[in-house]
Amino acid sequence: MWLDNASSIDMLFYSPYADTVAKFAKNSSLTPLTIGLYGSWGAGKSSLLNMINDRLSEAGDEEKVVCISLNAWQFEGYEDAKTAIMEALLKSLKENKTFKEKAGEKIKSLIQRIDYLKLGKNLAKKGLPFALSALTGNPLPVALSLTADLSTNATDIVSSISTFKEQYIKAPEDDSKIENIRKFRDEFEKMLEEVESIKNLTVIIDDLDRCTPDRIIDTLEAIKLFLSVKKTTFIIAVDQRIIEYAVKTKYQAIDGYELSSDYIEKIIQLPIKIPELSPKDIENYLLLLICQLHIREDEFKKIIDYIYSEKLLLNEKAIDFGQIEAFITNGSFTDYCDDETEFKSNAHTIEKIRSVVSPSLKGNPRQTKRFLNTFFVRKNLAELYFSDELDVSIIAKLLSLEIIDIDLFRKLNDWNKTFDGENSQLKKLETYTQNQDGEIEDELRKWVTKGRILNWLQSEPNDLYKIDLSKYFYLSRESLANEENIDSTFSEEEKQLLYRIINCVAGQEDSRIAELESRSPSSKAKIMEVLLKKFKSEDIGLSHAAALFVRYPEYQNDICEIITKGNINIKLGIASIPHLKRMFKANNQLISDMIDSLIKDQRLKDTEKKVIVEDDDAVVTIVERSRTNGNF
Repeated sequence: MWLDNASSIDMLFYSPYADTVAKFAKNSSLTPLTIGLYGSWGAGKSSLLNMINDRLSEAGDEEKVVCISLNAWQFEGYEDAKTAIMEALLKSLKENKTFKEKAGEKIKSLIQRIDYLKLGKNLAKKGLPFALSALTGNPLPVALSLTADLSTNATDIVSSISTFKEQYIKAPEDDSKIENIRKFRDEFEKMLEEVESIKNLTVIIDDLDRCTPDRIIDTLEAIKLFLSVKKTTFIIAVDQRIIEYAVKTKYQAIDGYELSSDYIEKIIQLPIKIPELSPKDIENYLLLLICQLHIREDEFKKIIDYIYSEKLLLNEKAIDFGQIEAFITNGSFTDYCDDETEFKSNAHTIEKIRSVVSPSLKGNPRQTKRFLNTFFVRKNLAELYFSDELDVSIIAKLLSLEIIDIDLFRKLNDWNKTFDGENSQLKKLETYTQNQDGEIEDELRKWVTKGRILNWLQSEPNDLYKIDLSKYFYLSRESLANEENIDSTFSEEEKQLLYRIINCVAGQEDSRIAELESRSPSSKAKIMEVLLKKFKSEDIGLSHAAALFVRYPEYQNDICEIITKGNINIKLGIASIPHLKRMFKANNQLISDMIDSLIKDQRLKDTEKKVIVEDDDAVVTIVERSRTNGNF
């Protein structure tokens, strides 16, 4: 099985990216520098960071670099994310041999200053309303607050103030004013300059996009305001959409102008986007994951090196398992895997269906691992329940359909319930796809108008209509729960909110969807899952989808996926322009790509694209004309 951990082997072939980022990070003349590694959830950002860390750790004396790795998510529970990340960095430096010897006392002093930065928080927590007076050096208001529950005895007052200073003001006696905050940055920079043997300090920050919006902003601001000085490079791996959402959440638009882009550009000077894996890349990754499962690590690394040296990634088609078999044979690999027969069987099975499922895994390595994990769980269950009765190729093919379109997967299960020697509906589909001519019933049309479903019908193994699939569907019965089963897990309040959103009149979509903000994250996610399904099945329309798209950036890719691939029957055209234009304003790059795809599929026209992305006046004219003609 494959764990959801960063890999120590470059199976995604990110080595050129790691080399490029490491090159910049070693160059102290570019500092201060913040590099943003942008990639979606599960894109392999952590694996890439590990590779960068390895390269920086191998730097020679002439380019001496200290590399510190921090996980932003670990600071989520701290009261103040700014001071948490600063303190974590300094404590890591204190454990570094060079910094400990050359700057141990200065690091200790900086940590004291951080304790002082916590003063405001501690004062507020202790109920001291005149905290600012303490920071400006006037103790009287604080003394009065501290003595609120004491006698007015002077000795008690002096004792209370002394205790307060000991607990909450740990900075040097002669430097206890607010100026400490301004001096931290200067002293941090001076400390780095004095450690002359170190050319550059590189700080790697992972999992920032798992944090809440406030924590994300606090961390970015701590880097910019306190830590980004000469001889420092920060490498932040993050989903750009989450950062933009965090900025929009914290800093509202001014006169309609969004601050997110400018804000991020101020923080991150060098953005590097990790490309989404193509379907061919996912096919390669699926095959390599099978190899990794069975082959010893040292031998598996030889296969990765072989792929690099032969430039197999540049081929038009995915890597063929025969190429790997030939390399293993010619390389005289002996005792290289746990079970050679099972290895080859699994590889051939995945090779049969990988071209079908790869487009549905959204170019995402993590989704790819989950697909294979599910496949092997079902393969194992099949052996336990039914011994050797079931064909693992059929298990894999059905799982592919489940990934591609869960609704059609459930429909196939319904058809199979009336199996009487053959599945008549599936037979019609398989016959039609083989001949590519003749008429097709309306009920079956959605199967043959989707390219991915056509590919699935044509993929091996063929002639599924001759097989009773009941035992195969038994293995996936948790996925066959219908929407009513899902709704039964909802509380009454959740059901009512869902009903209000789905059944609201035109113009109320935003206000109804805004009610989701009051729900817990898990409750909101559950409701969102149903809303996306409702959109896919056309129970709600594009006006709902546009409102969801604007308010919840984390679901933007899902909504675009449904429009372009999930349901090609979603009506587009003149009446959809205001909604698409609204979505374009929320994320112009994503919607531009989606529109180009829709034009390619002849579901939108170039003239309609122009209206969406450019011509505001034309939108008003078209909308009014559509209303007059009853298109809304």
